[in-house]
Amino acid sequence: MPLPSQMGVNISPADVTTIQNALNTALSTLNGIQVVQLTVEERGKMQSMSETRFPYTQKAIETLAPQFPNLQPPFMPLADAQADLETSLTLREINVLVKEINDRFTDFSLASERYAYLYMRKFYAIAKEGQAVNTPGADTVVSELSPLFEGMGPQADEEEDENPNP
Repeated sequence: MPLPSQMGVNISPADVTTIQNALNTALSTLNGIQVVQLTVEERGKMQSMSETRFPYTQKAIETLAPQFPNLQPPFMPLADAQADLETSLTLREINVLVKEINDRFTDFSLASERYAYLYMRKFYAIAKEGQAVNTPGADTVVSELSPLFEGMGPQADEEEDENPNP
């Protein structure tokens, strides 16, 4: 979906509360089942069931282990392995939705930020023009916003800013 031609959208406090409550409910539900919070180092060392390993893991747990109970690790119950396999599949499905939600929030935020920043740049450019003809307030606006642009050279409008939806 293309970038909207404008945003100017407020999220109501009621909508914010609804979203936060839904996300907190999801987090609380998951934590109520089992809290798993790995460190960055643990995540890096963790062997996962990648797409190439999945069919082998599934076959071992669902087919081979039940056929050959004498080879099952006595200290790792098959029922736990079956539950872990099912849970990983369930969480993969849920994670697709979580990633979509994250992408949607990121896109919404980036679009809103883009237009807020574009407004600020246009406002600054007009204030700079206003300085040349002693427009009231122009000196204050330029003084307050100019530190952002120091060392950046001349500020030309980017082509994308002129035509946000080609």
